[in-house]
Amino acid sequence: MKLFLTSRLLSAAGIAHGFSLRWGGVSSGPFSSLNLSASVGDDEAAVRENHELLREAAGLTGRLAADGAVGVRVADCVPILVHAGAAAAAVHAGWRGTRLQIAGRAIRALQHAAGADPARMLAAIGPCIGRCCYEVSQDLAATFRALFGPEAADDPAVNPKPHLDLRYCVEQSLLHAGVPRERIEQVEGCTSCDSGAFFSHRRDKGRTGRHLAFIEVRDL
Repeated sequence: MKLFLTSRLLSAAGIAHGFSLRWGGVSSGPFSSLNLSASVGDDEAAVRENHELLREAAGLTGRLAADGAVGVRVADCVPILVHAGAAAAAVHAGWRGTRLQIAGRAIRALQHAAGADPARMLAAIGPCIGRCCYEVSQDLAATFRALFGPEAADDPAVNPKPHLDLRYCVEQSLLHAGVPRERIEQVEGCTSCDSGAFFSHRRDKGRTGRHLAFIEVRDL
């Protein structure tokens, strides 16, 4: 059973990484089955076993989020994995972080801390809540349209229930930070639409598990 999705770009570069799915673990109830967070009310022993199952499936040499691997937990927010030579980043972008262009800030942080060239970085945007399911306030839609252009959200002037495209906004942040379009990949999947494959904080009204997006730091 496949426990995680991967990016074609990162896989072709030989980088261990993944965006976990919700099946293949040992958790039960609303956390069924590969919940990877101990802070949502799940049994801690089950979460530890889930982490071990994922680590083994991914072939990571170190523990998740330690010893050469970094990761972020999500359940609708956008996970972004970036590889930059001897450095890597895992970024969590909800609407607040996306509004602050956190993806672009991560690129600049890697550039300054590791001397990495954005033009040579690889970035994968993982499964998240899609525009199809992400209804927001009219004010928020207007804010994102002002920041990222009219494609970011429906026009609140003509749509009283506008939808926001976080994926598009994150991609724009990466492009503005200097990552070439051909080095950015969208790994498909709407966490709200697909209840079989994904946890969703919005769909499940807060009582749900968490996914882990992870990447191993490896100088290629």
